[in-house]
Amino acid sequence: MVKKLVVACGSGVATSTTIAEKIKSKFENDRIQCNVEAVDYKSILNELPNTDIYVYIAQPDANVLKTADKLNVKVFPGIPFLTGMGMDKVYEDIIAATK
Repeated sequence: MVKKLVVACGSGVATSTTIAEKIKSKFENDRIQCNVEAVDYKSILNELPNTDIYVYIAQPDANVLKTADKLNVKVFPGIPFLTGMGMDKVYEDIIAATK
């Protein structure tokens, strides 16, 4: 079954779309099958039950993290995909979570 990764930011438009596209393109280059979607943070609790990997822009609140943990959703920071700092390490961890 193909895994699903969501990237969430405040509006689900600019930052999350940019990061989702970067991850999607890296997945294609590495031949990794995974659905990648950008969503707005307000809908994250609705998205988590159907998600395997959650990449956040702004630090999620405790309730979101608790829900992700309960649903066994792996959570990763998205800022390294904007800055480039630490991106390779986060991307390797995300790849591991797709397996």
